[in-house]
Amino acid sequence: MNKQAEKTSSNGEKARTQIVTCTELTSLHQDSCWSWVVCFAGVVSNVIICGFTYSFGILFPALLDEFKQGKAKTAWVGSIAMVGVGLYGPFIGILYHRFGARIVTFCGSIICVVSLIATSKASNLYVMYVTYGALFSFGSGCIFLVTYIVVPKYFMKWRSLSLGLIAMGPGGGLFIMSPIVHALFEKYGWRGTFLSMAGIVSITCILVFVYRPIVLDSELNINRKQDKKFWDISILKHKVFVLCTLAGAVLYSAHYTPAVHMVRYLEEKGFAEVKASRLYIYCGLASLLVRPLVGRLNDVSWINMMYIYSVAAAVEGVVTIMLPLATTNVHFVLYFVVYGLSDGTLGCGLSIAVLNSVPDTLKPLGFGIFNSVTCVTSACGPALGGLVADITGSYVPVFHMVGAIVMVGAAMLFAVSCVKKPDTLGTKEDVTAWELLVVVEKCSVV
Repeated sequence: MNKQAEKTSSNGEKARTQIVTCTELTSLHQDSCWSWVVCFAGVVSNVIICGFTYSFGILFPALLDEFKQGKAKTAWVGSIAMVGVGLYGPFIGILYHRFGARIVTFCGSIICVVSLIATSKASNLYVMYVTYGALFSFGSGCIFLVTYIVVPKYFMKWRSLSLGLIAMGPGGGLFIMSPIVHALFEKYGWRGTFLSMAGIVSITCILVFVYRPIVLDSELNINRKQDKKFWDISILKHKVFVLCTLAGAVLYSAHYTPAVHMVRYLEEKGFAEVKASRLYIYCGLASLLVRPLVGRLNDVSWINMMYIYSVAAAVEGVVTIMLPLATTNVHFVLYFVVYGLSDGTLGCGLSIAVLNSVPDTLKPLGFGIFNSVTCVTSACGPALGGLVADITGSYVPVFHMVGAIVMVGAAMLFAVSCVKKPDTLGTKEDVTAWELLVVVEKCSVV
C-alpha cells in the first residue's frame, strides 16, 4: 500500500499516504485495553471540569449576597470561566505541540487546583475574575481540549464511540457534579466549596499519566501545517459556514443566561434553594442522553439536521419566554428538561454542521472560528442578563429577551436549511480520509 502511494503525484493522494503510514505505525496502541483506560480517564476529567464550570449558577446567589455587587458584575465570574476555552485554545495548541499531552494536562490540573484554592480566599469579585475566571478557565482548557486530541488517537474501530463518550462531558458533568457542588455548598459554604473543588480536581493530576506518547505525533502535525494556512479568506465564501457561525453567535449570546441566573430567580419566587439547585440534574441528564442520538442522526443522509436544530432552538426560545408563567416545581422541571434537550442538540449538532459546511482544508480554521466566536458571545450573555435584571429589578424582562434572541437564532438556522449544502466531501475516499484525520483536525483546531 505504501509503495503504490509513493508513486502518485497529487497532493491529495500524498496526504492519504501519510495517513495510512501513520495508522500502521500507531496501530499497536489503538483499540487495545489501554485505549479504554485512556478513554475512561478522559471522560472522568471532562465530567469533573465541565461539571464544576457549568454548576456556577448554584454558587451565583451566594456570591451575590457576599459581595453585593449586582447581578451583572457577579455573572462575569462564571462568564469569563466559560469563554476561556475558546480564547486560550490557540495557545494551548502551541503548548501541546511543544510539550505533549501529559505535561500540558498535568500543568493545567495544577493551575486549576491552585486557582480554586485562591478563589476560596478571594476578598472581592475582581480577584475572582483573575483566579476563577482567567486562571481556572486556562487550566480547565488544558485538560478539556487536550482530551479531545489524545483520546481518539488510541482508537480506529471505536473512534466515533470514544469521541461520543468524551463529548458527553458537559451534560454528564452537570448531571453528576451539580448535586455534589450543592451538597458541598450546604455543608461548607461557597468558600469551602471552592476549596473542596480543588481537591476533587486534583484527581486529574493522576489521570494524566495514562496518556502515553503516540508515534509520529510531530510528523503528523508538520504534514498538516504544510497543507494548511493560519487564515484563509476564502472560508467566507461558504454561505452555510457563515450562516451557521452567525446563528451560533446569536444563540449562545442568550443560551447560558437562564442556567446562571435560575437559582437566584427561583429564590426570589419563594422556592427553597435546595429545590432550585436540584433542577440542574434534570438539565444535565437530558443533555447527556440526547447527544449520542443527535450524533447518530447526523449519519442518516436523508435527514436535514438543520430543521432539527432550528426546531430545538425555537422550542427553547418559546419555553423561555413563557418561563415567568411557571408557578410549580413541575413546571420548572419540565423547563430544565426541554432546556437540556436543546443544549445537547445544539451543542453537539452545530459543531458537526460547521465541520460539514467547509472543505477538508478549511475545517480546522472554520471550527476554530466558530468556537472562538460562540465562546465570546456566551460570556456576554449572563452578564447582559444580570444587567437587565439590575436595571428593571426583575428577571421577567430577562427571560423575554433571552427567548426572543434564541428564536432569532432559530430563524437563522432555518434559513441555513434552505441553502444548498456544499459538496465538501466528494468521494468515498475523501470521507474515509476525513475520518482518519479526525485526530489531526482536532490538533489543528486547538
